[in-house]
Amino acid sequence: TRDLQNKVTKLLAMLEEVDRRYKQYYHQMQIIVSSFDAIAGPGAAKPYTALALQTISRHFRSLRDAISGQIQSTRKILGEQESSSTKGCGISRLRYIDQHLRQQRAMQQFGMMQPHAWRPQRGLPETSVSVLRAWLFEHFLHPYPNDSEKLMLARQTGLTRGQVSNWFINARVRLWKPMVEEMYKEEFGETEMDSNSSSENAAPK
Repeated sequence: TRDLQNKVTKLLAMLEEVDRRYKQYYHQMQIIVSSFDAIAGPGAAKPYTALALQTISRHFRSLRDAISGQIQSTRKILGEQESSSTKGCGISRLRYIDQHLRQQRAMQQFGMMQPHAWRPQRGLPETSVSVLRAWLFEHFLHPYPNDSEKLMLARQTGLTRGQVSNWFINARVRLWKPMVEEMYKEEFGETEMDSNSSSENAAPK
């Protein structure tokens, strides 16, 4: 049992590493897109970068799925079940990671396929938007910078604190909220399917 628990721990660490590497890759791609668009015009980078990002994202997703499958099968062997005593431990950890991966998929879909949507305010320099966009991506679970973080972002971007606040207000409405709604839709859809399947299996033949 201890060996299996150690295996789950190592697999979770691998999943986090894949997650971290994808975030790093995505952020670097956004920098390239911003630099290219700044020279060639808005949207100029999309024909060259969209396919590359989709391809690499697919590879990352396949790797994540393989690791997640190993985690699930190992957990079944351990006989761990969802109960109130375990929600705060491994299961909640898995759910957090799974949610984070869903967020990244949403970021890939909305960030690259709708580059103009990353400009909730007109007139802001692309370099400034890139900094704000990166912060939003890094703090996707709670994209609400506090006062000190707003001041820090203002210094980094050369914008006023008010401009930073307005950008996040608009970004949460136009980008973050639709992504979260989509993730919840997927989550509840899967839960409903599992519930229906369990009901059918439990029904008398």
